[in-house]
Amino acid sequence: MFIYKEITFAGYQALSLDLLYVAAALFGIFVIISKNPITSVLYLIGLFLSISVYLMLTGLTFIGLSYLLVYIGAVSILFLFILMLINVRISELLIDSINSIPLAFLLGGFFHYFINYALPYMLRTYNNFLHSFISNIKLANVTSPL
Repeated sequence: MFIYKEITFAGYQALSLDLLYVAAALFGIFVIISKNPITSVLYLIGLFLSISVYLMLTGLTFIGLSYLLVYIGAVSILFLFILMLINVRISELLIDSINSIPLAFLLGGFFHYFINYALPYMLRTYNNFLHSFISNIKLANVTSPL
């Protein structure tokens, strides 16, 4: 098990990776609840940066660097440039968006439940079915009178 952790996390502790994905989740929440679009794009850049660092620390260096180059270097900077060119009125920023936070928690809880509980159960059920199906085929081939 130690060798598996050593290879998977490239020598980094799981706690540092946990901190990175918590930071990414917080940046994602800040992107959604931020009222100013420019600060929202800055939070989006922080989100992409934390995801890129997470990928590089887990050993997926090429994907992390390409994520950094494509999303931060091109897409986010383009969003920031366009938002700075558009004249955003202060009255448009005063819209009350507090109603979307309970919906975000509800969808986040549903996603968490599905990924951590329902999906592994479905995969175990599918694996058991596949294993019994393959063993039945092998038994049928062994006992056939050919």
